[in-house]
Amino acid sequence: MKKAYAVIGANFGDEGKGLMTDMFCRSDDNVINIRSNGGAQAGHTVCTSDGRRHVFSHIGAGSFAGADTFLSEYFILNPMLFSREVNALGNDAGNIFIDRRCAVTLPCDMLLNQAVEKMRGKSRHGSCGVGIFETIVRNRDSRYALKYEDMLRSDRKSLAALIGRMNRECCPARADELGITGIAREELLDILGSAELTEDWLDSFYSMVALCSEADEQLIEEYDTAVFEGAQGLMLDQDRNDYFPNLTPSSTGMKNIRAILDRLEKRDTEICYVTRSFFTRHGAGRFDTESKDIAEMYGLYDRTNAPNEFQGNFRYGWFDLPEFMASLTLDRRYIAEGEKLAVSVTHLDMTGGMVLCPTGRLMPEDIAYMAIADRLYKVSGETADDVVCQEVMTKPLARR
Repeated sequence: MKKAYAVIGANFGDEGKGLMTDMFCRSDDNVINIRSNGGAQAGHTVCTSDGRRHVFSHIGAGSFAGADTFLSEYFILNPMLFSREVNALGNDAGNIFIDRRCAVTLPCDMLLNQAVEKMRGKSRHGSCGVGIFETIVRNRDSRYALKYEDMLRSDRKSLAALIGRMNRECCPARADELGITGIAREELLDILGSAELTEDWLDSFYSMVALCSEADEQLIEEYDTAVFEGAQGLMLDQDRNDYFPNLTPSSTGMKNIRAILDRLEKRDTEICYVTRSFFTRHGAGRFDTESKDIAEMYGLYDRTNAPNEFQGNFRYGWFDLPEFMASLTLDRRYIAEGEKLAVSVTHLDMTGGMVLCPTGRLMPEDIAYMAIADRLYKVSGETADDVVCQEVMTKPLARR
C-alpha cells in the first residue's frame, strides 16, 4: 500500500517540522511533498549532512531529499517570495506543482498587513508581515477575489489594470477599516500608486508560472509516498479561541490533510506531532510557561529565528505538558481509524536528552506514552541522520 506522512507542529511553531519533513521525504525515491496550510510565512529549517542549509518558506522542505512540491488549494501563493526562494535554491527547488484554486497574495496585502501591525504598537498580533490574513479578507469580497486560475486566464495588461483598481478602491477602504490613518495611510497609498511595484510583482508571477505546473490533488496518486508538511503549530490554529487574537488564519493540524486524504485512495498513514523538548514562541501572545531564565540555564539558542520588526524576540519557556496533550486531543477528531500516531521530540541535544517541564524533567518516552503514540522520534541534532526512531512501549511514567 502507498504511504502518507503528516508532519504537524504541536506548539506555537518552530518545533522542527522542516527536519522531520526532510527525514520522511528520504524514506522513498518517489515522494511528493504537500504544503497543506498557510503560505510563505513558514520558516522550516533543513540542514543536511553534506552541509546544505536552507529555511524553506514557500517550497517544500523535502526538496533537498529530492521530493517534488505540491502547493495544495489550502496554500496561499506569494510570487515575490517564491521567486526569491527559487533563486536561492537553484536546481535544489525540484519540480513544483500548484493547485489552480490557490489564493494569491498581492503587494497591497503585504503592505496593509505591515502597516496595521506597526500601528498596533505594543498590541501587535505577532504577524510575520507577509499578508496572509489580508489575502484571505480580500478574497472574501467577490469583487476583489483572485485565485491562481483566475490569473492564468488573464493577460498581463488586464492583471495590471485589475491590481491598479484594487489599489485605488479596495486598499483605501480596508485601510480605513484597520484604522490606518495619517502619515502611515499616505505612505501606504503612495507606495501602492507605483506602477513599478505592480510590474515587479507581475515579473515574479510570470516567472513562477514558467517554473511550475498546474495540478490538483489527484497528482498525489502518482507518487508512492506523500509527505504533508503543516505550517505553524496547533496552538496557533485559527480555531484556538483560547489564544485569540494571536493566531494564524489557517488550520494548522489534520483538518486540511484529512480533506485531501479522503479524496484519494487509502494510504498507510502516520501522523507525526512535532515538539521541542521545551517550548518557544516567536511573536506576541499568551505563553503560560514562558521563562526568561530557561535559555540561560540550559544554553538554549536558535539559528533561524532572529529578532525582527514584526515578531520581536524569540521567546523560550518550559514544556507545557497539559497544553501539549490538549492540542493533540483536539486534533485527534481528524484522525481516521487505523492511522498511526507518532511524536517527535527535537532539540534533545540541548536538554541532555530530557523534556524540560516546570515541575521536573521527563523522558521523551514518557511524552509519547501519554500521547498514546505508536512511534517516537528522538532528535539530537539538526539533520535527518540525527533522528532515532523507536516503537513506543507501554510502561509507567518515569519522572526525573
